[in-house]
Amino acid sequence: MDCGGNEDMTGDLARIRDEERAVRDAYDSVPYPSASQHHTHPDHLAALAILNGLDPAPAQRCRVLELGCADGGNLIPMAAEFPESRFTGIDLSPKQIESGRAAVAEAGLANLDLRVMSILDVDTTRRSAVGGRESENNRDDAALRPPTPDSPLPNQFDYILCHGVFSWVTPEVQEAIFEICRTHLAPHGVAYISYNTYPGWHLREMVRDMVVFHTRHFPDGDERTARAFEFVQFLSETSAGGGDAHALMLRTAREHFEEFRHRPAYLAHEYLERTNAPIYFHEFAERAAGHGLQYVSEAEPAAMEADNLAPNIAARLHQFTSDRIELEQYVDFAANRMFRRTLLCHANARLDRDVTPKKLRRLYVSSRAKPVSDTLQPRGTGSESFRTERGAVFSSAHPLAKAALSALFAAWPEAIAFDTLRSNIARLLDEAPPDDDALTDLLASLHAAGVITLHASPPNCARGVSAFPRVSALARLQAAAGLLVTNQHHRVVRLDDPFVRFMVRHLNGTRSHADLVRLLDAEVTAGRLDVSSDGQPIREPQRIPAVLQALVAHHLRQMTEYALLVE
Repeated sequence: MDCGGNEDMTGDLARIRDEERAVRDAYDSVPYPSASQHHTHPDHLAALAILNGLDPAPAQRCRVLELGCADGGNLIPMAAEFPESRFTGIDLSPKQIESGRAAVAEAGLANLDLRVMSILDVDTTRRSAVGGRESENNRDDAALRPPTPDSPLPNQFDYILCHGVFSWVTPEVQEAIFEICRTHLAPHGVAYISYNTYPGWHLREMVRDMVVFHTRHFPDGDERTARAFEFVQFLSETSAGGGDAHALMLRTAREHFEEFRHRPAYLAHEYLERTNAPIYFHEFAERAAGHGLQYVSEAEPAAMEADNLAPNIAARLHQFTSDRIELEQYVDFAANRMFRRTLLCHANARLDRDVTPKKLRRLYVSSRAKPVSDTLQPRGTGSESFRTERGAVFSSAHPLAKAALSALFAAWPEAIAFDTLRSNIARLLDEAPPDDDALTDLLASLHAAGVITLHASPPNCARGVSAFPRVSALARLQAAAGLLVTNQHHRVVRLDDPFVRFMVRHLNGTRSHADLVRLLDAEVTAGRLDVSSDGQPIREPQRIPAVLQALVAHHLRQMTEYALLVE
């Protein structure tokens, strides 16, 4: 009997498990601290699903699975925000799961289950009679109950997240990720998978090859990262002043390493892992289709629109093809894309990508775009400019666009309903509310350009500073533990100032502004905090209370702008 096939299978399995052990050891050696990834938030995914014609589960009552959850830093803010939802995270690294479980216990979360588990070991055999999918009328509400330590994974999830994993695992694990999405995704569920992509990653791949070669004899992860950083600095110096493509590539690599100097774990796993396999978008979409999945959109819509390119370039790209997948691939070619956050759903789900007033009435709108001018005139005929969160400038002379962004700026950090926005625009322009279709077209364009954000439910934000200001319980815990806190828009806010971190830790809704001043005064008197004005330390005790009062008012206003304060 010829057993060669079985021997080959045994050898393949051994190789795959060896790769897994190497990945586990790498993350145990250099843990990858995770944090909130707002593109993966179920409310954000629900909004994009609605925009594309799906009927997703609400974030307030849903089931979420994260593959490669690290220490749970992305799931913990979700679980704290939505106690009626259930969250499950799996990761190969026992060290990271242990750290995450400690944080879950400290936050008192009963709806988050973190497990040491391989993606290859996720059970994909529990399927219902209809092709492995449950019906909408037979939703398993038991899956929303708090997990027991040894309970099996739920059969279906409304949202499956896989951030920063796909490119760093073997093809076998990549196929398992697709298969988990096929068999465990609810009928109207959404899967999020991020990955490095070509053509942009061709340049970084050259840098990766260089630093992997240079650090090949250093077994310690921290030392490898330090050596890689030094080597990239050296290489950029060798090409200083050069104008050729190679010199530009090395200078760009140095800038990328400098950008993440304070996050060496990111550099270690981005450039020094055994596996890093970028893929062209059209290849990713084809492989997903092979598992009964179809492309929905990008989790960052502004990154995928051909029409965001120069008009002449966009027009030419549209001439090349009318196929959506091909068009996206051409956009990647033109924009030199190197990273994607792709949303998938079941191939039999019916998509409708037309943006309509009916869809927008199910959503809420926010924008952090600020007027460039202090004398904004929505009714005027002149052009007005608004600077987005990322520093891009959007300009328009159209009264509807100017009034809409003015209304959203006034409402920030709240997200407002479609009809509320119509009414606010009418007041600003002193005329009848805008036509539904005109406002819909405007919001669709602003969303595609990344100027506004759509929400399936409004975030719990305070527009002003109350007499007894409050931040979330999770933000207070995070401020006590480190520099990063999660705001009410699911974004990470870095609090470098010890003064501000101390304030955040004590904003539990029971202290007045005067209470906060007294509390801070005691800390300053005890020498545990320093207070300054215009960059100069205050030494005279009699001046400190007045300075503290001004600082408390200033920082509370900033916390409102940063969407940290809650009602």
